[in-house]
Amino acid sequence: MSPGRPIPDSSSDAADLMSSLLDSLLDDFEHWFSRGEELLGRCPASVMTDQEQQDFAARLLEGRKAIAATRALVSAATQPMAVSMDAMTPWHGLVTEVWTLAARLATVDG
Repeated sequence: MSPGRPIPDSSSDAADLMSSLLDSLLDDFEHWFSRGEELLGRCPASVMTDQEQQDFAARLLEGRKAIAATRALVSAATQPMAVSMDAMTPWHGLVTEVWTLAARLATVDG
């Protein structure tokens, strides 16, 4: 190691990795929530009623708000943070709903 360079701190490396993984995971959720909103934009009433579309859109918006709040908390934290599976479970459910909607639209479009 050259003089003047700090010795890598393995706890810092772990924190950086955890932060990177969490950021990537949150990016994925945001991607799928956005995709769900796009799919709703072309969803006929034969696939989902207007009320079902409104309810799903509201859940997607809440999911996006939860992701934004999580990002804000992580940014404000002075120590590395993780997100509990309990917090992410509804987000996973929304992603599954997006995939289901995509499959239903594929059968209508196909």
